[in-house]
Amino acid sequence: MKSLSEDDYVIYDWANDHVVSFENGDAVIFGNKEEALDDCRGNEYVFRCTELPNHWKEFLLKQINK
Repeated sequence: MKSLSEDDYVIYDWANDHVVSFENGDAVIFGNKEEALDDCRGNEYVFRCTELPNHWKEFLLKQINK
């Protein structure tokens, strides 16, 4: 079973509790912070996967362990 890495990032919209996702619903996980920062817009922030709210951590764990 895979676990979340401190080296993986997502773009998270704190105000709307939303992680940037692909059309199929999978979250976009970035391998480095700079890539994520380049894609950030408006009220989005770059978060380590390990620093997200618990429900998002659980969502990501399910995704990476499919």
